[in-house]
Amino acid sequence: MNSIKIRLLLIITTVLMGFSASLMAASAQQNFNSGTQSFKQGDYSAAVKSFEKVEASGLESPALYYNLASSYYKLGNYDKAGEYFSKVRNYRGMQSLAEYNLGLVALKQGDKKAAKKWFTRVASNSQNKKLVALSEKKLKTRKAPRKPSWLSKQWTAYLSGALGYDDNVNFAPLGITSEKSDRFSEVVASVDYLFAGDRKTGWLGEAYFYNIDYFNENQFDEYEYGAGVKKNLQINRDWQTNYTLNMSKIKYGGDDYQTIYKLGGEARNSLSRNQRLYFRYSYEDINSDRAIFDYLDGWRQRFRAEYRAYGKQDKTRVYYELELNNRQDISPGNPPLSTGFFSYSPTRHTLRGRFTSKLNQQWHLTGDLSYRASDYPATANQDRQDDRYKAAAYADYRFSRDVKLRAKVDYTDNRSTENIFVYKRTVYSLGLSALF
Repeated sequence: MNSIKIRLLLIITTVLMGFSASLMAASAQQNFNSGTQSFKQGDYSAAVKSFEKVEASGLESPALYYNLASSYYKLGNYDKAGEYFSKVRNYRGMQSLAEYNLGLVALKQGDKKAAKKWFTRVASNSQNKKLVALSEKKLKTRKAPRKPSWLSKQWTAYLSGALGYDDNVNFAPLGITSEKSDRFSEVVASVDYLFAGDRKTGWLGEAYFYNIDYFNENQFDEYEYGAGVKKNLQINRDWQTNYTLNMSKIKYGGDDYQTIYKLGGEARNSLSRNQRLYFRYSYEDINSDRAIFDYLDGWRQRFRAEYRAYGKQDKTRVYYELELNNRQDISPGNPPLSTGFFSYSPTRHTLRGRFTSKLNQQWHLTGDLSYRASDYPATANQDRQDDRYKAAAYADYRFSRDVKLRAKVDYTDNRSTENIFVYKRTVYSLGLSALF
């Protein structure tokens, strides 16, 4: 009797287990179908929930893992997508498809090295011609990205012209003001020519011209032109450098003034997508072209460290510059009418900040502040120290990316231990510029 009961219990248990398994299988199939439908409708979150229920029921299959991976990929959860594509890769016949998708996941994660590994495996080993072609296309795109058009541009040119009013015209060679006001016109032009390589790693020839003409006080007119050569060099992904050698000549008040030979270099480091560091050095050999300016013969060195930040609606620039001078200076009889010792070899420290706000596509407003401290070597006749404060504000209206109209106000307050060098000056200008 006991034996009959045990057998009956075993039969009933077996029937119940089979019935339960059938119910579980039916439920898993229903959830799988539900997940597939949600994926087709673009509801990837719902698709993931349905496929996870299938996985929780104990079902293991490449189709389930592939659908889970694809759903996570669409949701942007690339870690999970990679995890499930890796499971798909363990199934025979699914390896190449999984590896191609792992390559896509790696690209989304910014891991170009891993992407190259997966695409290379598919291109080398897969029997699926479509997957091979897609992988080769990805590899080709990585190897030969299309260069920006500006990299190979042969010529660039810049031209600007402005009209303005100066309420205290500065006599540049001596660094004093005339206590005279006047209107002026100003022209700046520059051009460069790429004759080897590209604009990141090539050689360029450069030339420029500058002229300011006062309407009445012609003795303050300045005329300058120069030419040189520049070598650009990309050190690595983060560092871009250039090296320059040029010569310039300056006329002042219609007469010869100076010839300057300049050797310089600049290095730019990309801290991030929107931040840059610039380091700049220059050495200038300054030669007088007129005997009365021989006291300015000598050399000048400048070192600058600059930080730039670029936002969607603003741009910030801050720099520090150290300037060293070693000039012939003034001594009794040199120039001929001099009776004392006066230095024109200052050590200068400049701090400057500039902030630009983009009101819209056309209007940009800029504020520009700077401070310069100049310390001149003490002589028997002079112990000069200058503090110069400058503030400027300008509004740009951009007709296009390369053409703009600028209205500018520039204020200077120079304070000195020598009264002759104390002045205040405001300059107003309106100019149009274009980059070609």
